[in-house]
Amino acid sequence: MPDTTTAAYVIDRIVANTLTYSLLLAAIGTLSMAFIELVKGVTGLRRYFHRREFNRWMQDPASRKETMILTTGGVRYENVLFEQPIERMLGQIQAAANLSLEFPDRYPNAYAFFAKEDLEVKKMQTAARHRPDSELWADFAERTARAGVTAKAGARLEEESRAAQQARVRLGNLIARRLDAFQNRTQYLWARGNQLAAVSTAALLTAYVLTRNKDITGLEDFIALLCLSLLAGMVAPIAKDVVSAISGIRTRA
Repeated sequence: MPDTTTAAYVIDRIVANTLTYSLLLAAIGTLSMAFIELVKGVTGLRRYFHRREFNRWMQDPASRKETMILTTGGVRYENVLFEQPIERMLGQIQAAANLSLEFPDRYPNAYAFFAKEDLEVKKMQTAARHRPDSELWADFAERTARAGVTAKAGARLEEESRAAQQARVRLGNLIARRLDAFQNRTQYLWARGNQLAAVSTAALLTAYVLTRNKDITGLEDFIALLCLSLLAGMVAPIAKDVVSAISGIRTRA
């Protein structure tokens, strides 16, 4: 049977070496994240990213202008909106969408954008006999907002109220799903960009540390440096968890 003392010594050395490398990678990961956060804070990268994604999503300038009026009070204050995290930014856009839904006659361009999915569905359903919800609700809201409605017209509007309210509910759900899709896509792209930046920065720091201790003299050394740097870059963001796990093992031992 193998000597348990020898086995314990080997395991302890493996854990010690792993802990040493994990501490190095954890330090590289921490430095990388700190550097990325510094760059984002100094350059306003979140603001540019959110503005770009918003403009790609809402391409009509008139719709964007009305939405900015409803969210920040004007285009000149749009940075206030785009500087916010995606959850808070979407909360403001949701409020703007609700206002355009309540008053489609006051904000026709914003309403047309938020409700355009309903019109696209109508085009695909060529055999549909019903009016699109966006047209039904907009017509009802505009007529109820008019002054001097006659008694006869008022009775007719009352009859149409139920259908219009149902159309509004469907539009509200449609707008909510569209905003969710925009939020999910933006969050995904932002998270992937941060992950790529973290891995790249950690890989560059690892390559710098390795080249300080060893000269790169040939192609094989360069390939090994590249592979080790990429591997370290992928492991660095989670190295702190590895350090915690290994430290717990050594403490219990």
